[in-house]
Amino acid sequence: MGLTQSELDDVFAHAEESYPDEACGIVIGKPGDPDTNIVRRCANLANQYHQDDPIRYPRDAKTAYIMDPKDLLRIQSEADAKGLEFVLIYHSHPDHDAYFSETDRELALFDGEPVWPRLQYLVVSVKHGKVSYFKVFRWDSSVKQFTGEPSAALQCND
Repeated sequence: MGLTQSELDDVFAHAEESYPDEACGIVIGKPGDPDTNIVRRCANLANQYHQDDPIRYPRDAKTAYIMDPKDLLRIQSEADAKGLEFVLIYHSHPDHDAYFSETDRELALFDGEPVWPRLQYLVVSVKHGKVSYFKVFRWDSSVKQFTGEPSAALQCND
């Protein structure tokens, strides 16, 4: 996956601080060069979108995330200025397992292909406010599916 323990700790802290809502963020860097990684948090606007239009956005931040477009623009600008790119998107699943949901898949694809083919997705399971474990997913072009990396499903903070 290429994240240091310190970077994982940043993601885990964000997930626990956001509980019982989902946390979300992006890691920018140079693919294959973990020394360049920078973890950036994004605001989850799912509660706001749900409140404004519950028909179009039936899920709130306890079961969904919508990254703040201003955060995305700020992070993309930072990446561009530093010659970096998005290498990983993370989010948490409060009181649920770490899996790549159908909604995650829909958001990651355009016309059946990944928006960012090399991007990895980290999903963190947070149970009762504490990180339980995480799993990393990447696009497998041979099966046209996001698959989890078994070695990334590690237990945390028992």
